[in-house]
Amino acid sequence: MTDQRPIVEKVLNLVVAVPAGLISRAATDLPTAVAGVRSRLENKVKVAHWIGEMAVTTGRQELERRFRPTPPQPATTNVAGQGHGVSGSSATAATLPSASVSRPPFEGYDELAAAQIVQLLPRLPHADLRLIHDYEAAGRSRRTILHRIQQLVGE
Repeated sequence: MTDQRPIVEKVLNLVVAVPAGLISRAATDLPTAVAGVRSRLENKVKVAHWIGEMAVTTGRQELERRFRPTPPQPATTNVAGQGHGVSGSSATAATLPSASVSRPPFEGYDELAAAQIVQLLPRLPHADLRLIHDYEAAGRSRRTILHRIQQLVGE
């Protein structure tokens, strides 16, 4: 009977003690693991939501641009002392900011880290890059975002 005791203890250890230890460990580690996964998933959902908003906004702007009637162009004359007939209103329009910078480019923008935004920039059209650039320049001025936009626009 003394020879069987270590085997019985081994079997009890494998059947009872090991699963109990695993359950105890899982109970303490599982909430932390779930919180980490949830955080990563929430960030991915925010990014996907942002990409969707940008796609809809860009599509709407493009449709409005294509279907908007073009105003008649004023006649340009080359009068001495007036340059090359460039209208003063179009010259000043090019220097004005392209969009209002008081609001973020999309909902949840301010919660994203600069690294997350920089990863998304190459997929965006130049009009959206300009919106983000104007917002960043007027607000937090994160150099990583501003520099990456300048690289992309310069390509």
